[in-house]
Amino acid sequence: MARNSDPLDTPVMRQYLDIKSRYPDCILFFRMGDFYEMFLDDAKTAAPIMDIALTRRQGDVPMAGVPYHSVDTYLSRLVNAGLRVAIAEQKQDPENPKLMQRQVVRILSPGTLLEEGLLPGGNANYLMALAYSEDRCGLALADISTGDFFCYETLAAESLNGMGPRDFVARYQPGEILIASQDRHRLEVFPEEIQSRVRPQESYRASVSEGIRQIENRYQTRVEGLGFKKDSIAAGAVSLILHYIAEAFPARPPHLKAPVLRAPAAHNLVLDEKTIRNLELVENRNSGATLLSVIDGTRCAAGKRALRNRLLSPFRAKTDIAKSQAAVHELKDSKHFPAIRQILENVGDLERILGRMESGKVTPRDFRTIIQSLEAGQELEKLLESMSAVQVRAPVRLSGQLRELEQWLDANLQEELPAVFGNAPLLKEGVDADLDEARKARKEGARWILELESREKERTGLNLLKIKYNRVSGYFIEIPRSQAEKAPEDYQRKQTLVNAERFTFEPLKDLERKILSSDETISSIEERYLQEITERILQQSPTIRDLMHDIAELDVLQSLARLAQRQSWCLPEIMEDGSLEVRGGRHPVVEFHLPSGDQFIPNDTYLDQGKQSFALITGPNMAGKSTYIRQVALIQILFQMGSFVPAEIARLSPADRIFTRIGAGDDLSRGESTFFVEMLETASILNQHTKDSLIVMDEIGRGTSTYDGLAIARSVAEYLTEAQHRPRCLFATHYHELTDLSVRPGVFTLTVQVEEHQGKVVFLRKVVPGNADRSYGIHVARLAGLPSAVLHRAEHILADLENHSLQVRKQSREASGSETESDGSTESNRAEKKKSVRGDADKSDSESASQMGLF
Repeated sequence: MARNSDPLDTPVMRQYLDIKSRYPDCILFFRMGDFYEMFLDDAKTAAPIMDIALTRRQGDVPMAGVPYHSVDTYLSRLVNAGLRVAIAEQKQDPENPKLMQRQVVRILSPGTLLEEGLLPGGNANYLMALAYSEDRCGLALADISTGDFFCYETLAAESLNGMGPRDFVARYQPGEILIASQDRHRLEVFPEEIQSRVRPQESYRASVSEGIRQIENRYQTRVEGLGFKKDSIAAGAVSLILHYIAEAFPARPPHLKAPVLRAPAAHNLVLDEKTIRNLELVENRNSGATLLSVIDGTRCAAGKRALRNRLLSPFRAKTDIAKSQAAVHELKDSKHFPAIRQILENVGDLERILGRMESGKVTPRDFRTIIQSLEAGQELEKLLESMSAVQVRAPVRLSGQLRELEQWLDANLQEELPAVFGNAPLLKEGVDADLDEARKARKEGARWILELESREKERTGLNLLKIKYNRVSGYFIEIPRSQAEKAPEDYQRKQTLVNAERFTFEPLKDLERKILSSDETISSIEERYLQEITERILQQSPTIRDLMHDIAELDVLQSLARLAQRQSWCLPEIMEDGSLEVRGGRHPVVEFHLPSGDQFIPNDTYLDQGKQSFALITGPNMAGKSTYIRQVALIQILFQMGSFVPAEIARLSPADRIFTRIGAGDDLSRGESTFFVEMLETASILNQHTKDSLIVMDEIGRGTSTYDGLAIARSVAEYLTEAQHRPRCLFATHYHELTDLSVRPGVFTLTVQVEEHQGKVVFLRKVVPGNADRSYGIHVARLAGLPSAVLHRAEHILADLENHSLQVRKQSREASGSETESDGSTESNRAEKKKSVRGDADKSDSESASQMGLF
């Protein structure tokens, strides 16, 4: 019979293609012996990402493989590239021993990671789901590595306290985003980077009824007890996550807490996606210099995640801010502060260890980490007993059960534990007599055989007697044929050879059983104890999670205390009148990254909700306007985190929200112009601010023509100063014409000092009351190295433009004066006419402006 020449038509490749057909969106890791193999397009896609060779099977089939013992290294590269990986393990087919069965036991993807080597150490790893009804949106978030599971619900056409899906993505940075296929179009406004994380799902999975069924079946509780109603669309988002996790873990889904429907964060400062990006709180695409990187002095992984969460969701209530301030202040001055920081280093990531344990992926070293962490908790409790601040003293309290658990684990487990089970002993000597005997057999078996041989020679007088071993016969006594007749009666003949006889007897059989079964005995006993250890730990899982939450909060407090101690920051006074006063304020990130020997120039700020609510800031390019307005926003955030702030003196009132419009952070990847992005962000500010908001706006109108930009900048400024509830606003602009707004209630002007000497310009970085009369753009161009011919020509053009502008203004004033004399109009009448003229001029643009939500 002719041999089949099709390389795909073999038992192995048919099996591969069958499994691959069920997981078309995954890279399939197909276990073959000690390797995971990839074939066809999977091999072509994965090989360059993993930096391995692409070969061919039987000459025609693309193939790539990685060894099983180092698979995590390669998996991390694929997952970091945003790919899903299906792991197909092998086992022998009982009906056909020559053919291995294979089935997918795990799907790895950016949002479903449990493995320690694949998880981002300092950040939570969220899987997000969005579900929509006609007028509502539900959003669910799960961190599989820790078991956290919660959701929100809002109107689809509006945002939750101004927070929309993009804002939640910016806050939680999910590894993947699930959405029903029918709703995929709703996320087209997301940046390309976020689009790559979206995983469309079958639409039925996002239904409310399916969500309620999933929740009640899995958690054996009524959804009302978790905050849901029978029509809560958030249940659909929960359903998307539960289905996705069931697919990712077909054998044993990880433990997730029961999902809780959270209410809007009325007690927190709202920071939307634009503010998080513009202020570079957690990400800086250029240098990596962020506020988080400056303030992060945490010592444990849970603390690092908690600090990030507090930064992106600071307090709003005065009591919360005050409690944190008191704790930070006491820690900063405590003699125990260095010891507390040292002990926190010994706290492991127990939340993730529990997650792995609940999914059967625990390692021996995880147990030692639990012991060390519980010991650290007890040490912290002793150190904190004497402190008065509630947030310092209260957090770390170990229950009696946790103390007993730590003592029991420490008494039973080895001091040095292996990375994987089976490589070294798990339990201490003396824990189990049978285990000790088995270990003794494994370790001392050879010596026991020699001792038995020596005793038998002496007992029988057969000096040529030997005890030997082979894999076929096991252990046996071998006696030369010349002495075989003298073998004692208790010897049982086992085999006859040409020159020797082989025997066994009961003592040798017992010893053989001990030696040969020692590994099996050790494995069996340790498996039994492993199950008991795991059960004991998981019984205390809720208590351990509570303890870790408290330790994480303590870590946040000590990180803020360390910051205050090392940076000489001040403790701000909490005001309730809407005022914001900062003396000697500094930008925390810029100051931190200054070259050695350089000093940051501090500046003062005062805003309130009355006479000084709107600061109009003018000044040259590169003089420091943007740094100044950003630093005020960052100081406000640090204050509401309950932290000290970079200033000499600070008195601040809590804000409900910080809005920012700063062009440097524009993401134009979706083809939207800078100006359109600017108008979208401006619309959000104008439509959503309250009197308790802090607004930071930088160079409004820069993305369009000069006169259009000036008109929009002026109109926006007027709108904010005429609002019924005027917010506090820092408005930096290069339009010097806007300084005449200072006659309006609440408006005052600031400028950045410049010093000119012998034709040279020096930016002093000092913000003072007053107006800028020049932009010094040509000076900045000179600093940038433009050719002198270009600079000279620019100076001539500038002079001509300024002369023309003066003439236009003069003619305008003369015309205005003549009109006044002829019609005798009062000031109020003139204002009304101007308003009417402006309304007519703007009429043609009003429709497009209203479409963007500006007015």
